[in-house]
This record gives sequence, C-alpha cells and structure tokens, in this order.
Amino acid sequence: MKKIVVATDFQSSSEDAFAYATYLAEQFEAELALVHVYFPIVSTDPNMPYDSIAPVSLQEEMMQIYETRLAETLASIPNKTLKTSSKLIIGSVSSGVSGYADEVGADLIVVGRNHESSFFERIIGSSASDIVKNTSIPVLIVPAASHKPSVKSIIYGTELESDEKEVLAKVFAFANQLKAKVTLTKINVAFEPDIQDDKQMLADIKESFADQHFSYEIVDASLVSEGLLHAAHKTDADLLVIARHHHNFLSQLVNPSKSKVIIGKTDIPLLVYDLEA
Repeated sequence: MKKIVVATDFQSSSEDAFAYATYLAEQFEAELALVHVYFPIVSTDPNMPYDSIAPVSLQEEMMQIYETRLAETLASIPNKTLKTSSKLIIGSVSSGVSGYADEVGADLIVVGRNHESSFFERIIGSSASDIVKNTSIPVLIVPAASHKPSVKSIIYGTELESDEKEVLAKVFAFANQLKAKVTLTKINVAFEPDIQDDKQMLADIKESFADQHFSYEIVDASLVSEGLLHAAHKTDADLLVIARHHHNFLSQLVNPSKSKVIIGKTDIPLLVYDLEA
C-alpha cells in the first residue's frame, strides 16, 4: 500500500476516519492524501444568475477557508516524517472522492460515518455507499466514536460460493503487515442456497494459502449483516472485511437500502473490497 486517500467534511465523524487513515499510513509507510469535496451553492432555476444565491466572492472565501482547514488538519499529525498532501475538489462527494482516488492511483479510500440521523449525516452516509459502488479501490468506512486505531483481529465475511482468492491474498497481506489474526466467517441464511461444497471450497483456500494462519467459523443468522456483526462483536474484532459481489447476497451489505444496517449500527470499521476489480 503506497497511497491512502481520506475524505473529510470537517465534522466529528471525519476525525475518526482521519485517525485510522493516519495509523494505516504509518504502518504501511504510505502517503496520506486528505480530500475535501466542496459542492457550490447554485440555483436550480436556470434563469437565475449563477451568484444570485451565494455570490462568487463568498464561494471563493469558502474555498480559501477549506484550503486552510485541510492544511491545519495535516499539520496536526504528530509524525512529521509522514508524506502528506491535500486536495480541494469541487463537485459531488462520491464522484469527487472516487474520481480523485482513481486519478492518483490510491490503494485505499477512507471515509467516516456518523451514527446521527440528521439530514446532513444521511447525505454523508449515502455518499459512503456511493463511493463503494463507484470505485474498484478498497474502501474503509470508519464509524464515529470508533476505538483508538488498532487492527489486531479481522473478520472476513465469506460466502464460499465463488473464487475469492485474489481478495483473500490482499486481506492476508494487509493483516500480515499489521500482525493481525484473520477469521473467515461464513453466514448461513435460510433463503440462500448452498451451491458449492463448503468443505471443498475451504480446502482449496487452505491449500492456496498454506503459509497463512487463519480461523474459520460458521454462523447461522436470519440476515448476513446481522450474522457478521454478531460474529465481530463476539470475538472483539477490530475490523470487518467483505468482498463486494455485484450480483449475490453479500452485495446487500453495501447497497443503499441494506448498508444502513452494518454502517449505521456497528462501531467496527468496515473494509470493502471489489471482488471483480
């Protein structure tokens, strides 16, 4: 991992995301790129002048304020040897963050998520889900009030129905760098057919990663998200990891209607990989 992009809205939820991004940048000796997306206030009436709601001078002043706050945030990092940069982007949050991460070749995107249900926070929450859907880069979603950044126990939610070895290789590399243990967790739900033989799929994983030490468990639950959260809390996991399948049951965790369950209620950071990347 060489470059981490972390998004900030300068709210409390962003502070936890920034702390995690800084921690990971130090652990991987990666560059930390801090990004804020500014969406200018414009009229929805095409007949009204551009600056009829917010004068251009005011918007320029706001941009200067954001630039200053970005610089101040980076200056607050105690580790002065860490390579950092910042970027102010004009546009929507999801396309701005994911687009910039693609542009600079980021290895990870970090975003925060607040538990509050205000209108503003609902926008930020949906933006986190949109970023996940709009990029092939791994996304780490950090809930507000998360514990001090530390990753020593990782739960990887697997379906054991398709080849996940490319993602698992990344997960093991991530865990090894942090000296963290990995537990593969299969969630059995009544409505989901078990097509592939779990024992054979697990044997294939063990053979492919013979040099890795990991645990495996099966959890029965009514919902995949519910089962993974229960397993993560039961083992005091620091990080929950899933691979985003575009057309199967694990995708329910990251689409706009289901992501609220895991992103909005857990105090455990969630790392999402794109299986098809």
